[in-house]
Amino acid sequence: MLLDPFTPRRLAPIWTLGAALVLAGCASAPTPVTELSIFSINDFHGHIQPKSPTPLMPRLPDPKTGEIKPQAAGGAAYLATVLNDLRAQRPNSVFVAAGDLMGASPQLSSLLADEPTLSALSAMGLDASSLGNHDLDAGLTELLRKSRGECAPSGCVWPEFKGAAFPYLAVNMLDADTGKTVLPTHKIVMVGGMKVALVGAVTRDTPKVIVAKAIRGLKFIDEADAMNALIPQLRAEGAQLLVAIMHEGAVTEGPANDPSYVCEGLRGRGIDVAQRLDPAYGIIISGHTHNAYTCKINGRLLVQAGSFGGWITESRLKVTATGQVLDAQAVNYPVLQAANVPNPAFVALVQRAAELTNAVRNRPINTLTHGAVRNPVAPFGDSTLGNLITDAQLAYAKKRGVADVAMINSGGIRADLIVEPGKPITMGDLFAIQPFSNELVVMTLTGAQLRELVVRQLPKTPAPRRFAQVSNNFRFQWSQAADGSSTLDSLTLDGQPLVETKDYRVVVNNFMAEGGDDFSVFRQGRDKVNLGVDLDALVEWIAENPKGVDQIQSGRIVRKEK
Repeated sequence: MLLDPFTPRRLAPIWTLGAALVLAGCASAPTPVTELSIFSINDFHGHIQPKSPTPLMPRLPDPKTGEIKPQAAGGAAYLATVLNDLRAQRPNSVFVAAGDLMGASPQLSSLLADEPTLSALSAMGLDASSLGNHDLDAGLTELLRKSRGECAPSGCVWPEFKGAAFPYLAVNMLDADTGKTVLPTHKIVMVGGMKVALVGAVTRDTPKVIVAKAIRGLKFIDEADAMNALIPQLRAEGAQLLVAIMHEGAVTEGPANDPSYVCEGLRGRGIDVAQRLDPAYGIIISGHTHNAYTCKINGRLLVQAGSFGGWITESRLKVTATGQVLDAQAVNYPVLQAANVPNPAFVALVQRAAELTNAVRNRPINTLTHGAVRNPVAPFGDSTLGNLITDAQLAYAKKRGVADVAMINSGGIRADLIVEPGKPITMGDLFAIQPFSNELVVMTLTGAQLRELVVRQLPKTPAPRRFAQVSNNFRFQWSQAADGSSTLDSLTLDGQPLVETKDYRVVVNNFMAEGGDDFSVFRQGRDKVNLGVDLDALVEWIAENPKGVDQIQSGRIVRKEK
């Protein structure tokens, strides 16, 4: 049984709608108030299996030693248990998600078209989800097919798949030709006798973070503008409480639960959206940034539940019949495996998915002595895994033609390379790292264009940022002034200064080649050649270099102290 963290904060009796009706005949009866809970997750990314490697697990005190360290968390079976325990304590509740439920998923889900994920979340009773950019990875047509529960053209891959029992909501995704919304904008549910409008929005920056072919014919407008414009329709439909669910968020180095809700150091686009969102919305459920936080912006809750099902947020509101939020509190519960018994029905679901994908996932590639991580060794720097992947891509490209340097966007690296002594690295392990099936593209850029690529990445504020990772022969040093302005101090290729008028062959994935993550310079590339799937390069390198990982060193991207 989960303890109720809200109890100590209660200063006065809570009037429920039912209690208020009993006193309706009294002249001094208080205004009816409904107390309800909104449970939320975000960025699940198909992690139905709790042992998927991730550095984003909750960092909490070890039950035995008290040491602050990552705890094993997440997985559909454990998430279902925690959710059911919470629901048992909250008769008036709704369960929502802030997008990216699928896409960039481990092979356990992705090999089955993420249908096990949609089935699991449907079985948990998910009421609605905002659309996430990764939900569109396979395109709108495929999203609609899955939503309807239709078989893929190649046949049905998941037993008894019935589609998503919940709607994807996107008030700000429009048909580029007609200007009309493509998916439902909202869903109205009854909670404790109150009409609650769930309004969904996908990040306005979707075109920057997804391959162009997946969103051809679609247009994305500002989240706050679109949600604000919908208010008259929501009121006309009788909605009392308006809930904004957006796949956009913020970043904090603070704790997952801030008792003061101040969240010092919080930053990101989600704050700007929250500040411009009409006060008619009583709460904002956010996502996209894979952070866990409970904050208030101008007195209104802004919450997020980390990622991969490692957390679940409860936002508890007291609301009047007119939709005024009298009190709002929130807590992020860690979905700890050690503290919860997995739900048997979802254990069986995961086992079925494992059986159907076992042959592909468990194919051994090689046995390694050391792993690699995707987080930079030093802030603003390079990571051992980013270095490994770019070295693999450069080697792969050189075998197939001329290549001088390789790069990868840090966001394209989705998990760490975890090594267990004596146990081989499998195809599933490597797929978890690069799950997009992007194509490798080699192109020609001038030295001046390569320099521009680096300069554009230099931060303009003191806040940390992630650079594109680069192969071992490409190195640069930079420095930053107190005001945040940055300077490129040196840039070399194969130990020599870059020649601005010289042509170089550069290897990147097709997402970067199309200008994704604001790498628009790559659109200027000439003589583009497709080399095949990016994962093949990593698999080939690991298979041929069992001890090569031991020699991967950091120091390719260095921030100099002024």
